[in-house]
Amino acid sequence: MEELLPFHPSWVLIAIFAVLIALGTLILSLPFAVADSNKVSLVDAFFTATSAATGTGLVVQDTAQFWSQRGHAVLLLLFQLGGLASLIGSTFFLLLIARSVKEEERFLFREIMGVQSVRGLILLILGITLYAAIIETAGTLLIGSRLLASYPQDKAWWLAVFHTASAFNNAGFDSMGLGNPLPDPVVQLTLAGLSILGAISFIVIVDMVKGVFARRLSLDTKLVLIATVLLLGGGFGAILLTEWNSPGTLGNLPPDQKLLSAFLHSATARTAGLATANLSAFAYPTLLVLMALMFIGGASGSTAGGIKVNTFALLGAVTWSFIRGRTRISVLGSTVHEDQVYRALAIVFVSTLVIFAAIILLSITEGADLLVQLFEAISAFSTTGFSIGDTANSSTAGKLIIAFVMFAGRVGPLTVAFALSLRSRPSRQTYTQEAINLG
Repeated sequence: MEELLPFHPSWVLIAIFAVLIALGTLILSLPFAVADSNKVSLVDAFFTATSAATGTGLVVQDTAQFWSQRGHAVLLLLFQLGGLASLIGSTFFLLLIARSVKEEERFLFREIMGVQSVRGLILLILGITLYAAIIETAGTLLIGSRLLASYPQDKAWWLAVFHTASAFNNAGFDSMGLGNPLPDPVVQLTLAGLSILGAISFIVIVDMVKGVFARRLSLDTKLVLIATVLLLGGGFGAILLTEWNSPGTLGNLPPDQKLLSAFLHSATARTAGLATANLSAFAYPTLLVLMALMFIGGASGSTAGGIKVNTFALLGAVTWSFIRGRTRISVLGSTVHEDQVYRALAIVFVSTLVIFAAIILLSITEGADLLVQLFEAISAFSTTGFSIGDTANSSTAGKLIIAFVMFAGRVGPLTVAFALSLRSRPSRQTYTQEAINLG
């Protein structure tokens, strides 16, 4: 690879987001981007641009009141472009890497992307763009038709476009205050559905469509679907169990709204970040469940962040195989190459390391409750945008730390995966095999 490119291909993805953030910071710093006589500091503009481009949704200024409609349009453009970059990022990398990979190693690309050639990769990119356009158009029509009862026509359709893109791209920006009052149930269900579709990935959708005719799904699709259902159901049940009678969250809602709110928060915790309840009022067990959902995130090749459900499901299946005493790595009747397990372990290790470092730094700069810093760090790295702290009043150093974690969370797991997907070089040295005491 180095013979063809003077730089590691992962720098392409890093450069895309860096340029988006830089341009977003510049534009959001201009007077027309803020409402009335508001003034924005360069740090706040940088933080907001980073949050939007990475699809996080953490804010230091109230989105609805602080930014003008032009500022909202800039935010929309940032998380729309950032979402597309996330969707097609892996495809773009494979297109670069494919030029230097031996024929016998190209099974990696066929396995991951489900295509057989570079032309197929290009068609896949076009398909991803069309998929996003169709889903967002449908979401806009559904949400807009319901908002017409509460807003003037122009504002209703603008809010529909903004929140549809925010949910599908897992951006988490809210410009109408979803929790006060609670939006129409159809709006809540649509937002939850959009976040799920954005977090599943186009590749899984295509494989599901093919599976209707072929009556066969790939192992990757099976793992994503099973893990998604389990995580959605587990999060839904846990939130209902811990918050059903809590007056600060779901306690004062009618039963149907309790069910709807629990489902919405379970869905958007991976990693859309849209909330209708006061997260800081959630009980500790609920917050722990939300942190687990945020850390896992959505599927590979989607707009979601986190370590990805593929990684989580694979490591879970490998652990189960080990407990059952199986020497071969088998999942749902298929054998998994050990290189994929190593890749999954590396992604989890790097992700955990970044979050742990962020918690230490935030504890030094902010000095707040450790649970708050843990929640904020996981939310930033998983690009979820949930917050139980006072992000707006964070110190300049704290804002910069969170911004870096958001950036690392968006490009980090992807670049680690891509780096490990490059052609491995056989070692010329041999070493003595020894055992390490574990457990």
